[in-house]
Order: sequence, then C-alpha cells, then structure tokens
Amino acid sequence: MLSVGGLAAGMAHEINNPLGAILQGSQNILRRIDPAMPQNRAAAEAIGVNLDRLNRYLEQRRILHFLEGIREAGARAAKIVADMLSFSRHSESRFAPVDVEDLLETVLRLAASDYDLKKKYDFKRITIERDFDPGPRAVQCDKTEIEQVILNLLKNAAQAMAEASTCTPTILLRTRYASLHALIEVVDNGPGMDEKTLKRIFEPFFTTKEVGAGTGLGLSVSYFIVTEQHRGRLVVTSKPGQGACFSIRLPLGREALP
Repeated sequence: MLSVGGLAAGMAHEINNPLGAILQGSQNILRRIDPAMPQNRAAAEAIGVNLDRLNRYLEQRRILHFLEGIREAGARAAKIVADMLSFSRHSESRFAPVDVEDLLETVLRLAASDYDLKKKYDFKRITIERDFDPGPRAVQCDKTEIEQVILNLLKNAAQAMAEASTCTPTILLRTRYASLHALIEVVDNGPGMDEKTLKRIFEPFFTTKEVGAGTGLGLSVSYFIVTEQHRGRLVVTSKPGQGACFSIRLPLGREALP
C-alpha cells in the first residue's frame, strides 16, 4: 500500500491542474450565459444577441444539462483526487494517547449532523447503540486519522441501510480491550455482503454503489490508515441479509500487532 500511496500522490498532483481548468471553465461558461447577470445582458445587447432566446435554445438542446454534467463530474473527480492524496500523508501522522470512548463520541457528534438527500440517508433516523468496555480505553494513535476511519465506516453503514430501505436502521459501536490491543467494532443491520464483495471490499476504487455515488476509496484509505499507519488490523465479516461488522484492532502501544 505504501507504493500505491506514492503512485496515488503523484497521479493526484498531475491531475489537479487540468482538472482545475475543467472545473473553472465549466463554471465560467455557466456564469457567462446566465441572463440574470447584468454584464452578460450588456455584452449580448452590444452585439445584437437576445440572451433569453439563446438560453431557451441552450435548454432545448440540453446544452446547459451537459455543462452541469461536466461540472458535477469534475467535482467527483476532485473528490477522488483528495482521497488519493490521503494515501501519501503518512509522514504527517501525530500519535498521542487517545481515549477510545471519547473519540467515538466525537465521531458520533460529527455524524449526527451529516445527511445526504441524494444518497437518502440521515443519521438522525438511525438508532445508535453503544457497548463500551470499561477497560483501559487509551490507545496510541493519530486521533484525526482514526476519526476519519470510524466516520467512513459509519457513512458506509448508513448508505447501505438507506439503499436497502432497512426498516429500523441500527448501528452498534462496541469496544473491547486485551493485553496488546483495543478492539473497535462498527456493526449494522443492513443488507450485508456476499463473498465476492467481501474479497474486494478494501481494494482502491472498488465500490458497490451506483455510478457517481461513491469513489471507492473510503474503505481502502481506512484500511491503509489502520494497517500501515497504525500497524493494526481492519477486517469485515458479513453475510447477505445479515448486516456487516467492521472490526478495528489497534495496538495499545506503538508495537505492531502479531
């Protein structure tokens, strides 16, 4: 994954410039044909162009629709680039003792305000259950990175349950402690996954979502953070119709798990 991280960073930096030009160009075109802008009307009148009629033509020929599609595709590509850059930031990691229960509560507060009408999920409609072990609780980790991992898992669970129209969507957060590691589990009662999906779930760019709904990098970045940055483990167990359980094992110290 480290070599993938270096390749991803190089690709992301090379893609950023032309991608920026595409995004800026499409946005500028949409702005400069907008009849609501006085500057556009003045320029059109100066050369004898009826801007309202031009816009009716653009709408009838679906040109505005195509331009908006370019803008949305560019925005999705920009999100992919941002996710790719996450692979290359291992040198910036900062480790400190972190209370696992406090970390999970912080992520839940972040998730509580997260909703996506397009993807049809809202955390306020999801029942959150807690099963926290009153053990040592503190682990050596990069708090921001582990928060990102947990938030990714919560969002994936929320989207899966929304897509399956789960009757009573529920997510269970469970913690357990052993002599060498802390265990964090994110369990949902969504549609689950088959064996074929399980084998590829952590592959970069693999996604079960419809085109445009996901980049396929959230879980692969999470896997990289846990296994490479933190020397831990991230595994998933699931069966169709029986939900999914993502298990994170983090060493209590800085030694890799055996």
